Amino acid sequence: MLRNVCTFFTHFGKCAFQANQPFRGMAGHSKWANIKHTKALKDGARATLFAKISRQIRMAIQEGNSADPALNSLLRTEVERALKQNMPSGTIQNTLNKFKSSKIQLKKYRLDIRYKRIVYLICIFYTDNFSGVKMDATPMIKKSGAEFMDVGNLFEDFGLIETRYDTSKLLNGPSLEDKATNDAIELGAEEIEVVDNAEGSVNFLCSPVVLTSLSRNLEKAGYTIENSEHIFSPLNVVQLSAEEQKAYNVFIEKLRNIPGLEDIYDNVE
Repeated sequence: MLRNVCTFFTHFGKCAFQANQPFRGMAGHSKWANIKHTKALKDGARATLFAKISRQIRMAIQEGNSADPALNSLLRTEVERALKQNMPSGTIQNTLNKFKSSKIQLKKYRLDIRYKRIVYLICIFYTDNFSGVKMDATPMIKKSGAEFMDVGNLFEDFGLIETRYDTSKLLNGPSLEDKATNDAIELGAEEIEVVDNAEGSVNFLCSPVVLTSLSRNLEKAGYTIENSEHIFSPLNVVQLSAEEQKAYNVFIEKLRNIPGLEDIYDNVE
């Protein structure tokens, strides 16, 4: 349930939040409902989970310029997430050792697809050979009734940061909602959702441009970063018949087997 929807406004020269106003560009549909839909789609088969975690660890080493979690907050977050996903500590250590001296850099790529003329997808890849990946995947994509097409105008993109705050620090002080709102104003988030007061769970929305810096600043402010990602949320969704959904599920599984695939965003209900 959305506890607090906020946008910036200026009053007497000071920046503040105004509750219950629509997020930019999101009028007419529920942003948080679309986020939950999007994240449900991203929960892929467990067989590919550890490969994805390894890529995330590798990217964190690159972006944080260190393979030491004590010195690299981005990497520390990914290692903690890997442990929560039951990745063995030995496997994590082997991954760190493998990539700490690697000179080959992963880069982020985006592939837009239209499937059967009604489903639109944005696929995110982390790879060092995108042209090769795309060339190998093209026959399968075309055979499945899909084609490459720019679909960016059918989605809104923004940064999502899922955090947790130790609410024992708030005793006799501001509420979690008040603290999160003030921190959002101070640090540059555009919207918040208090997910669970008891657990101290808060989501922050922001421009994708400031996703990494905001994550770091929230961590400095005492939040534990559980997840941060660049989300693509569909402006409109379609509902598939049972037969169409079955065929689409087969297509999605084939996509998930493409090396380097990180995330899939679509417009299916």
